[in-house]
Amino acid sequence: MTEQIPEYYSDVFYLRTSVWGVAVTFTVQPPKDGIEGHDVCVVRLSHEAAKALAMMLRRQLKNYERDTDTTIALPTKVMSDLGLALEDW
Repeated sequence: MTEQIPEYYSDVFYLRTSVWGVAVTFTVQPPKDGIEGHDVCVVRLSHEAAKALAMMLRRQLKNYERDTDTTIALPTKVMSDLGLALEDW
């Protein structure tokens, strides 16, 4: 019998880098104010693995947009809060 791999849902992530590598903490936001959210899991990667993952994820999402003739839109405020620009895509 094969062991089931756990699956998680997250609607927020925190990204940390250090000289040793990258850590991504995936979190679930609380459904309403006054209730605390919680971390779901932490994924630790080497710098090289993180860069390869970022490049592969970008390629997959660009292919999805092309194949479905759609654009995955991010709200302007989200882009601004994250320090991102359309040129980053």
